[in-house]
Amino acid sequence: MPSRKKAKGRARRAAKEAKAKKEEDSHTVVAAADQRQEGSLEAQMQRHQINAITGKKCCLRGIAPVSPSDVKICNDFIHKFIAVLTSIEDLSDSFTAATESTMVKFADVYSSKLEIVVSILLASGTQLILDGDNHSARLNAIQACHFEEWIAVKVRKTKPIFSWSKVYELHASDIHTLVSYYRKRIPCACLDEKYKEVKSVKKMGFCCNPSCDQPYQMVERSKMFYCTRCCYVNYCSVECQKADWKGHRGDCNEIVEMKAAFDSKQS
Repeated sequence: MPSRKKAKGRARRAAKEAKAKKEEDSHTVVAAADQRQEGSLEAQMQRHQINAITGKKCCLRGIAPVSPSDVKICNDFIHKFIAVLTSIEDLSDSFTAATESTMVKFADVYSSKLEIVVSILLASGTQLILDGDNHSARLNAIQACHFEEWIAVKVRKTKPIFSWSKVYELHASDIHTLVSYYRKRIPCACLDEKYKEVKSVKKMGFCCNPSCDQPYQMVERSKMFYCTRCCYVNYCSVECQKADWKGHRGDCNEIVEMKAAFDSKQS
């Protein structure tokens, strides 16, 4: 029969092991929670602040220092916009609905904070590509592209009309187009290695003929045609351009008139 001293020793060791196991389980739970929060803007900004304090290098990918209130409102705006955007199948209708649902509540974002929103989408989209989540990166890209167009047309007034073909191309983009889009817009070299991996992939463009028989209306971009009158729509072939003329003619006239009025005002 073991002595009382040995029994107490075993009990102490067992208690110590149980405590260590409990702490390990606790750390695992916290780590899992941290991983779930990794994609949130708040978590990203907190990590950047901690790394700045500890002296560790952390790439912000162009996100300028912003106030906590701006971080919150921009993050809330993105969450609301994307929730509506992904709830409607038609891309054009989804952007219209997402804009209408956020216009009143987030009027301040539309007037003065869209550049912050774009930088957030680009930074998080870059990380999504590095993590291999190209689907979510495309979703970030079409939003960022849409807001870039909004800034140019509605805020800065440097162009007369949205270039929707860019948004459609990103929606069904090949990996070369996707990586190039982000790489051109971030000030760091975080996507340089990824770009080397994908630059041999042929870039694809979106054919604006709704009855186009190409898969997803996408074709190799170097082989595409465009409307030389308005310069705003692209086609995979002369046949598709001719087939869509009846539907495009009204839009083409409107675009030409808007461009003429815009150029006149600029001059």
